[in-house]
Amino acid sequence: MGDDISRLRQRLRGAGEKLQRELEQLLSERPGLIRGTFGTRARVCGNATCRCTRGELHESKYLSASDGGQVRQVHVPASDEVAVARGVERYQRWRQLRGEVAKIDAELLRLVDALGVALLAPYPPDNPLPAPRKRGRKPKGAAATDER
Repeated sequence: MGDDISRLRQRLRGAGEKLQRELEQLLSERPGLIRGTFGTRARVCGNATCRCTRGELHESKYLSASDGGQVRQVHVPASDEVAVARGVERYQRWRQLRGEVAKIDAELLRLVDALGVALLAPYPPDNPLPAPRKRGRKPKGAAATDER
């Protein structure tokens, strides 16, 4: 039992250190994140004598993002292309870090709960109380009659 508790403590420390590293990366981020997707669109202008009628389409840069359930596209002028591309990349990296923090947080809570159960002493010794039941919502797909 002591080995289990020791392993849980080690895993908890490791997860805490990993969380600290991820948080440091998040905290080091500077303003200028741009939400959305940066891309290129090719189109035909409609002028009968233009090169686009021969297949050499005009290319434009756009930023796409959802706004109230609708996808909005905004034209990005050539002078802003580099800044917008970098801002979108930084935002995507930030979202990825945020997801990692959420995963580590869930793992930390699971480990804390496991450590708490491992540290419990049975009382009374002859007929101990049961371990605490999990609280909160049932996981998706759990049977409706499943007792917690």
